[in-house]
Order: sequence, then C-alpha cells, then structure tokens
Amino acid sequence: MLKKPIPSLTGRTIRCILFDLGNTLWFRKDLAVWHQVKNTSNVRAATLLRQLMSPISLPDSTDIALGQRLRDATDEQIRMLIRQNPALEPDCGHVIVQVLQQWGINGVSHASGAAIFEALRVRIPESRPLFDDVLSTLRTLQQRGFQLGIVTNRHWGGALFQEDLQELGLLSFFDPRHIAVSIDLGIRKPNPAIFLHTLNALDIPPTEAVMVGDSLSADIAGGKGLGLYTIWKPNPDVQRQAQLIATGATVAANSTLALSECLKGNRSDDLPRGLPIADDDYVLAHVQGRAGKWDQHAQDDIKPDLIIENISELLNIFTEVGVL
Repeated sequence: MLKKPIPSLTGRTIRCILFDLGNTLWFRKDLAVWHQVKNTSNVRAATLLRQLMSPISLPDSTDIALGQRLRDATDEQIRMLIRQNPALEPDCGHVIVQVLQQWGINGVSHASGAAIFEALRVRIPESRPLFDDVLSTLRTLQQRGFQLGIVTNRHWGGALFQEDLQELGLLSFFDPRHIAVSIDLGIRKPNPAIFLHTLNALDIPPTEAVMVGDSLSADIAGGKGLGLYTIWKPNPDVQRQAQLIATGATVAANSTLALSECLKGNRSDDLPRGLPIADDDYVLAHVQGRAGKWDQHAQDDIKPDLIIENISELLNIFTEVGVL
C-alpha cells in the first residue's frame, strides 16, 4: 500500500480503468522471433499478390523480399495518412490499392486490397507476450470491483483479434463490448470518440475513469481531453533514455525513475530498427529525437497525472472502488 495518498487523486471517484495494449499489457518478443513470424506473413501476402496480379507487373524478387517491400510501402503510406489526420484510422484496403498504384499496378479492387492487407497480419500470441504481472493485476482489480476496458489503435481487428485476446486470457477480464479497436471503428486515439465508445458501453462518465497507456500523444493527451485520470507507463526504452529530471506528474511510490514529461513526437525514423510501426501505437508514440535529445515539441501540452513502470503498481493505487 502507498503510505500516503496521491494528491492528484484525492477526492476523485474512480470506478473504471481503461488500458492500451502495445507496451502496456504486452510487449514484443526479441527481433529473431519477430523476423520469423513477420517473414511468414510476408510470404503469405506475396503469394496472394502473385495470385491476384499479372506476374509481369510485379517486381522480380523472392516472396520474402516482395512481401517485405509491400509491408514497408504500406507502413509508409499509413504513417503519411495518420500524420495528415491523427484522429482517423486509415482504410487499409485502400492503402494497399494506393501502394500498388504507386508501383504502376492499376485496377486493383478494394476487396483485393483488403485481402492482401489481411495477409500481412501477424497474430498476437506468437509475437507479443503479456507482461508477467498483467493477468494477476487484472484479476485483482476485477475482484475489487473496478470496471475494465480497452482502447487501442490497431490496423488489424475483427474476429481474429478477439481470438488472439481469448488465447492470451484477456477476455476473462474484458468484455468484447468494452473493447474499442481503431480499425473496427474508423477512429484513433486521441480522438475522444474512441474513448467514449468504451465508456458509454460501460456506462461510466469520463471523470470516473482512468486511462493507462504508453503513448503521450494518443493515451495521455486523448484521455486528458475528456477529463480521464491519466497514467503513463512508458516503453522501457524510453525509461532507459529519458532525462532524469523531476516532472509535474506524480511518480508512483515504487517507481525508480523520474521521467521527462515531454516525450511527444510524430516521427518514426528513430524507432529501433527491425520493429514494425504500422500495427499498433508506435505511429503516435513517443520517439527519440536526433543526437540523443528528446523532442521538446508541445512539451507543455501533455502531462500525465501519474507515471508507473509496471502494471502491478496499480494495485497500490486503486485499492477500492469509489472516492480516493
């Protein structure tokens, strides 16, 4: 238990906790594992592409190389669209059509584009394990009476996404009606509508809810815009590299680092090489600027209410439903 209350929570009624997924509840396996599962989906997409297109119109390369080229071009097109309108989820079938047009291949239907994009999907259980403390923390929060929901930016959703959540054990704690997925709704964090989708399903007002996530731009800015209490769980890479300075945000009692409050950015060129950026929150997540300095853009606009390192820290904060 915390020895003293957190001032920013004093007097607030909390009945609901919303979670992001990527780098919040799960993480990516090592690059060797990621490359293996990614190459499998690249080959699947390339095989479908060759079935649907005239061979003479496609680059002369192996299926792995063709699939990777398609993935890279799709990532870049999605990044561009999100930069243009961060609140809307791109139509990924249309993105594939646009990419193929850039390759000089015209007349591809939206349905074919959607099928090719689906072939690029990497299933979650084989590539993203849960953090060790996730299931036990969710179980305890549920037993304490908190309503739980998910708000996530993802380009792949639908029935297969629900299957993946079931396999990971998450559907024991999250009703599918209380899960907002950007691709299924056509809107992205920080759009307030995606948060309200889950809150309305839970019948919880924003002022009685918490948002926990790793992205300042998406999770923290989006949640604060609606009046949610916001908890930032930075990517471990951010923790290791952030400046050790005091912040305006409260740091949970068992956190070991005081983290910079100002890690907002929209560039993706400095993300670790080999990791994809078009399948979850990385597009709008914090990124490292050049020369090892953190991007100070809009630093005064995004300030989380609390910073944690591990999901289990929530158990020291939310001990019972109601006024804290």
